[in-house]
Amino acid sequence: MSCIGQPISWLRLETHAIQRDVAVEQHLAVCPACSASFAEIADDLVALPPLAVPERKPKSWLWWLAPAMTAVVAAAIVLVVIRRPTVLPDHVTTVKGGKGGEGGRQVVLGAVRERAGVIRRDVATFTSGDRWKLTLTCEPGPFLWADVAVVDPKSVDHPLAPAQLSCGNQVAIPGAFEITGRDANIVCVVLDPDVIPARTTPVPGTPGTACLTLTPE
Repeated sequence: MSCIGQPISWLRLETHAIQRDVAVEQHLAVCPACSASFAEIADDLVALPPLAVPERKPKSWLWWLAPAMTAVVAAAIVLVVIRRPTVLPDHVTTVKGGKGGEGGRQVVLGAVRERAGVIRRDVATFTSGDRWKLTLTCEPGPFLWADVAVVDPKSVDHPLAPAQLSCGNQVAIPGAFEITGRDANIVCVVLDPDVIPARTTPVPGTPGTACLTLTPE
């Protein structure tokens, strides 16, 4: 079978199968040879799905602020870290400088246990018959009033008389005491450079209050 006129190329027939060409369509209507070729092409052609191209969203007008905002956030974080107060352990506290004094002094509370004649400074457990003394370590300065309080789940006891002490290395608070019962006890010393501290329930972590926890064996 031959074309009745100028044959249409295979490429043009493939293009017509994808996108209608009026001239080609008119030729196919009168030409059996080209119509047969086009039918083969239409049967064999497998169209690939169009490529999905992600839509490019326009940038927000705030994009240019991103570096500045990042810098502000970083500065705020640094500011928080710088302004965050130092947290002292419960057995360390700070007391003011005294009458007319400036700043404050750190005071470290220590405990000494005597058991059957053996003295130890590195323990925090008790049993019946143990005797305890407390020590203070701080920089030299004005005298400090010190009052000892022992807190258990049921009561607050003040086993020693208030004492006025000068600072130094492991200065002993006068007197000794025992701890009884089977509960942990919080032993605190309340300090004031000016007056005898008021006898209330001490709160660990409060300025001027240093505490240790002694647990039963």
